[in-house]
Amino acid sequence: MKKFLLFSLLLLSLFTLFACDNAEEPAPDGSVQMIADIKSMGEKIEVEVLESEYASGIYLVITGEQTTYLDSEGNTLSRTDLSVGDTVKIQYNGQVMMSLPPQIVAVKIIVQS
Repeated sequence: MKKFLLFSLLLLSLFTLFACDNAEEPAPDGSVQMIADIKSMGEKIEVEVLESEYASGIYLVITGEQTTYLDSEGNTLSRTDLSVGDTVKIQYNGQVMMSLPPQIVAVKIIVQS
């Protein structure tokens, strides 16, 4: 009985340990997100990742009609409101094109204040 109780306590401790990690929360729509600085604007937006569970370094962000642009208060913006030096939160579906630099397709870009 003591072995079963000890094993149960150990198992519960392991579950608690894994449940309390510092992983980034996924966005409400299930997308992955990163915080990044805009380095250049062109057909694609070049960013340097500041915070992300999955990404680091330089990325190219592809935008299109499906991309939503917001300010930090939730007001709608357009792509032309973005500028080099802005810090943005980028939400994407988690897929990364294996190119140099890697590329993602943005679902939502939120300018941080």
